[in-house]
Amino acid sequence: MDEAYSEVIDAGTGTSNPICKCGKRARILTAFTLRNFGKRFYTCGNYVNQDNRGCDYFKWIDMDICQHVKRVVSKLFDMHENLKNERAQIGTTISNEILKCKLEVAEYKAKMEVASLNFEMQLQMQKNKFNSKETKYRFTLACLLILLVVMMFYPVSNANSSRLRLH
Repeated sequence: MDEAYSEVIDAGTGTSNPICKCGKRARILTAFTLRNFGKRFYTCGNYVNQDNRGCDYFKWIDMDICQHVKRVVSKLFDMHENLKNERAQIGTTISNEILKCKLEVAEYKAKMEVASLNFEMQLQMQKNKFNSKETKYRFTLACLLILLVVMMFYPVSNANSSRLRLH
């Protein structure tokens, strides 16, 4: 862990906390530097960050910890950070896989829509063929009826034909 790395965990202000130079209850923070890893300290009640520390009130709460404990805690913190990074990478991988699946579903949906349209067109063509055949059948039937009527009412000019004339 880098010495310059510093993060704090705010434990808030308690009624037993000392009063800082601003007249507010001091806040309890935890240091995460290599030198003072995990040590709690009091700071100004107006503390916001390293650049805005209020009245600069500061007092250690915890005693120094031995080097071995510092190394163990530092190693655990590094492992925790690595796990957070791995989790973020896994989350990104999962998000990418979900996106790929959504794209595949959209592609299959588009293919199904095209297939459905093709089916509808083929069905319509079959209906048109049927309607066309039905129309031809009706037309042929009408022609035959007209021919029959004409043959009934107009004799054939053949001498052997004996058709009844209606005049």
